[in-house]
Amino acid sequence: MRACILVASAEKKDVSSTSGMQATVATSALFQERANNVVPKRMKAMEKAILDRDFEAFAVLSMKDSNNFHATCLDTAPPIFYMNDTSRAAVRLCDAINDAAGKVVCGYTFDAGPNAVVYFLAENEERVAGTFKNILGDKTGWEGKNIKSEVQVPEGNEVAVESLKKGISRVIITSVGDGPRKTEEHLC
Repeated sequence: MRACILVASAEKKDVSSTSGMQATVATSALFQERANNVVPKRMKAMEKAILDRDFEAFAVLSMKDSNNFHATCLDTAPPIFYMNDTSRAAVRLCDAINDAAGKVVCGYTFDAGPNAVVYFLAENEERVAGTFKNILGDKTGWEGKNIKSEVQVPEGNEVAVESLKKGISRVIITSVGDGPRKTEEHLC
């Protein structure tokens, strides 16, 4: 699995994660449903997707959960807006990539901030990361990565493309590693 992180903002947030969560717990009508029903069911489904190595199920669950989290933030009083226009453009482009592929080849998630984490399998790197590189190839983060950018952006996404060009400052390309390793190396 690979990830393309689209950095939309490194600025300090208007509402911190801690105070935002406190406000959500206190004021969101959606929060109890999320906490008591949505998240426990999704966790079981996510565990199954991971054990089954079912990327499509993993991606769909990730996107649904991210959307549900942000809906809960919007249901908070006053509403919390962690995502911005650039974030929403990343969502639109992921949807367009999946539509063009005829199946789910990428998924996104957002934490309490505007930066998109776009997941995809190595076999779909050119289709997914290549599309983003086609748009954001002038941003830092692509150096040393051999990602082809000949993939055309699906038609009808001009607004999303312009928003990404204006709003993304850099990209981070990474992949799942082999896990933690013990080492005797240290700074001292």
